[in-house]
Amino acid sequence: MRQRLAFLNIWSSYATYYFGKVNLSIVVPALLVAYKDLSLYNVGLVSSGFFFAYAIGQFLHGQISERFNPFIYVSAGLLLSGIMNLLLGFYGGFFVMLLLIETFDGFFQAMGWSSIVRSNSLIQTKEKREASTTLLGCSYQVGNSVAWLVSAFAVGQWGWRAGFFVASGFLLLRGLSLLATKPKIEVAKPHKTKQQIKQTLSTPIVLSGISLCALNMIRYGVITWIPLYFFERGGFGVAQMGKVGLKVFLLPLAGVIGTLTYNALKVNRDKLSILFIMLLGCSLFVLPFTSGSWSLVLLLIGSFFLYGPHVFLVTTCPTRFVEEKVVAASTGFIDGMGYVGTVLIGILVPFILTQTSNNWNVVFFFWACLSFVVMATIVTAYVGYFKNKTQ
Repeated sequence: MRQRLAFLNIWSSYATYYFGKVNLSIVVPALLVAYKDLSLYNVGLVSSGFFFAYAIGQFLHGQISERFNPFIYVSAGLLLSGIMNLLLGFYGGFFVMLLLIETFDGFFQAMGWSSIVRSNSLIQTKEKREASTTLLGCSYQVGNSVAWLVSAFAVGQWGWRAGFFVASGFLLLRGLSLLATKPKIEVAKPHKTKQQIKQTLSTPIVLSGISLCALNMIRYGVITWIPLYFFERGGFGVAQMGKVGLKVFLLPLAGVIGTLTYNALKVNRDKLSILFIMLLGCSLFVLPFTSGSWSLVLLLIGSFFLYGPHVFLVTTCPTRFVEEKVVAASTGFIDGMGYVGTVLIGILVPFILTQTSNNWNVVFFFWACLSFVVMATIVTAYVGYFKNKTQ
């Protein structure tokens, strides 16, 4: 029972992190309406600033958090992100302040995931460790969905500031409650820094990072830009953001169902990830040939196949290195590489839309091509290393 409560504690903590990670995509349409001098490039720069700081933070926090109680590290990230979102509620209407505070927020948000994965590896038995990683991955899918829905209705009801204030409230409350309920964890003596970095930069970890880099260009492309896609295609106003929220919150839920299906299938995780990514690519390739409700259906199918492999890369792969004592470090590296892709997509989507007269079909074709890049790198890591490690 104690183990389950500890798991629920870290699961709900990371789900809450997403209030400060995805609320910007809901606030963006309202900001573009309220401030006509803001452009897609401005928004893309803010998004890229957030995720650039997040990527740097992942590399750093993954290494540093190996030396501390991970529960305290997670709590600190929640509290600092909550403070940043509180400030954004007051100053987010000014482009320079929006860029600056979102960048700091990205760095503080990066304190969460590597310590969450390490926390889970410490509280689980060896037999349950890998299976638990899939359920842990559902935390950010559920958190994404709930944060989108709550933020969308808040913005529709009270304007763009509410998208930041509501996020701040959730983050601060969860950060304080996690501090009050954290378990005692004996921190093992870590590697020396040079040895730890060498272990982190092993071939399978680097290949997993490259895989996640390409996959995050799809995942965060959807998270950041699909609300705007629905907003434009539906011809909605700011007061109707709740309708956009009802559409987009379904995407992470489809991901939850896909992840649970992925977890239930008694198939090698590496092979299953390759299959899911192939089907993701096919759904994105077909999407431009559809319209109306069918576009949403194809996006839901894509989300179903996306999140299982994403959980595999950010949770299962680094957890395999618990004996090497680089779980947080490898998680930070892999996730950091993923957010390099996220930074790139924040710039590339506005570029593609501007150069193609707002042709979203080109964006979907681009994401489809990236899917097959991910598939190739996972195959390489499996054949070259994980095939022997998991037998």
